[in-house]
Amino acid sequence: MEALLNQPWWVLALVGILVAIVGGAFVWALFSLVALPILAALSRLFCGVDNSTAESAKRYLVGTTSLTIPVGGLGEVMVTGNGRARQTYAARAYDAGTRIAQGTRVVVIELKEGVAYVQPAQGAPDKELE
Repeated sequence: MEALLNQPWWVLALVGILVAIVGGAFVWALFSLVALPILAALSRLFCGVDNSTAESAKRYLVGTTSLTIPVGGLGEVMVTGNGRARQTYAARAYDAGTRIAQGTRVVVIELKEGVAYVQPAQGAPDKELE
């Protein structure tokens, strides 16, 4: 240790900088390789989030059909507002035997695997139902 302390000041400064760089790299590696995966796993475990884009049970998205939804077939619905950008989804009628014409205001009942299940809105406000 005395041999190191008897060095000129610039050698001590260089050793200090080298120790700081190596220490910083070690802390970065420890954090990114150990702590972040653990935090991500804990977040998935303790957050009650599903991977759907459906709103809570009390709030429904309201949109307009941009393509006719035939009986038993797929159409398209456009949803705007509710703090969201304009989004379009493939759409099916919630009641399988229903045809919904283009331009009809609809309520999105469920979003599952990228498909919106909708039914015609009756007296729905422009942004959301509560």
